[in-house]
Amino acid sequence: MNEIIGFAVVIVTIFAGILFNNSRFNIIDARFTSIDTRLDRMQADLSQFYRDLGRHDAKLEALEKKTS
Repeated sequence: MNEIIGFAVVIVTIFAGILFNNSRFNIIDARFTSIDTRLDRMQADLSQFYRDLGRHDAKLEALEKKTS
C-alpha cells in the first residue's frame, strides 16, 4: 500500500510540474509576441521616416538647383 501511495505522489508531482511549466511558457510566449509586435511597428515607422526623409532631400536638392 505504501508503494502505491508513494508512486501516486510522484505521478501527481510530475503532472503538477508539467502544468506549471506550460503556464509559464504561455506567459513568456505572450511577452515575446508583444515585443515582436512592437518591433514590427517600430520597423514600419522607421521605414516611413526614411522614405519621407528621402523625399525631403530630393525636394531640397531640386530647390538648390533652381536657385543656383
